[in-house]
Amino acid sequence: MKSLDPKCTMGEPSTWRFNKAVHSAYVLGLPIPEDQVLVEYVYVAEDGYSLHSKCRKLNFVPSKPSDVPDWSYAANFPVEDRFLKPAVIYKDPFRQGNHKLVLCEVYANDWTPAPRNFRHNCQDTMEKQEVTSVTPWFGLEQEYSIIDVSNRPLGWPSSFMPQPNTPIHHDAVGMHKAFGRDLYEAHLFACLYAGLNISGGNAEACPGQWEFQVGPSEGLKASDDLWMARYILHRLSEEFGVAVSFHPKLIPGGAGACGGHVNFSTSPMRQEGGINHIKAAMPLLARTHKQFLPLCDAHGGADNVSRLMGFFCTASVEFKWGIEDRDATIRIPRQVALEGKGFLEDRRPAANFDPYLVTDALVRVVVLGHETLQNPYAEPRVVKLAVDLSKVKLDD
Repeated sequence: MKSLDPKCTMGEPSTWRFNKAVHSAYVLGLPIPEDQVLVEYVYVAEDGYSLHSKCRKLNFVPSKPSDVPDWSYAANFPVEDRFLKPAVIYKDPFRQGNHKLVLCEVYANDWTPAPRNFRHNCQDTMEKQEVTSVTPWFGLEQEYSIIDVSNRPLGWPSSFMPQPNTPIHHDAVGMHKAFGRDLYEAHLFACLYAGLNISGGNAEACPGQWEFQVGPSEGLKASDDLWMARYILHRLSEEFGVAVSFHPKLIPGGAGACGGHVNFSTSPMRQEGGINHIKAAMPLLARTHKQFLPLCDAHGGADNVSRLMGFFCTASVEFKWGIEDRDATIRIPRQVALEGKGFLEDRRPAANFDPYLVTDALVRVVVLGHETLQNPYAEPRVVKLAVDLSKVKLDD
């Protein structure tokens, strides 16, 4: 038998495929007592962008997050134990029936927020009286790429990466232009079933690239829904024999940028004369622009650098705003300018952004008037081991 190289992280593409027919025969076909409920605990992993989950059976049907017990898991090596605290409950589109998906916050073993638990601070911000009084709404756009077992986007030739100079695939229809619509459509319906406030979607500018939107929703809800929508998309991709990437620049060159645009408004912006409040936000966003950029992807801005080109409908690293300017940092939609009220679109975040971190920062800058933003990605991680190694006696 040929030995495995421990340095090898990936061999030939897997030929394994999710057997939907057999899976459904058991999961959807067998009669289960109504009070026997499987709850899938969904949480953001230690890297801040991957999603993990684990299953637990309850002997009742939970109706709210507080009905679901806290749980735990082991993270990192050496092991740091983490607590999972249920935060939002959804219907399970995979097991259906009374089964649930539960989005959880992650805490360290002393019940302080884990390093990538940005929901905790975001909730604190959204619940401030100065913030609730202006009712912030968020609409989040999530672009993504569907990739095959060879790690290439669907629809791209196998031997090279072409560079389209026009967005011929944007909103496109037809087998030669749209690749992966079955997954895209299934995802929309699964999200609707789960109870997410999903608002639409479309094919994007490059082959195998798609987008969905959540919101507009107040405060935390849009961010909660986006994380769960990402989980559902990853989980569905297993059944379709493909993978999903949120990397902002999967394709080298000018094509294939994936963003996570944030549509943001407050009640004064949505009322008559709101355009003046939208324009008043521009100097506030400009003065914190360089501090905001490191918050726009899961690696402190490193992933987003190659995406921020200032053309092909991407923002530049330099701050600018404009009406219907899709190469700007902040776009004011033309309809908003014509009506004199509405929202602004922040086009800086990459597709792998953390929505809690970005929406928190926008509220801090625009509503609370903060002139500085903290970058949690630059902070050293404090390790809290499950076992205190200083008290472990090792044999000589």
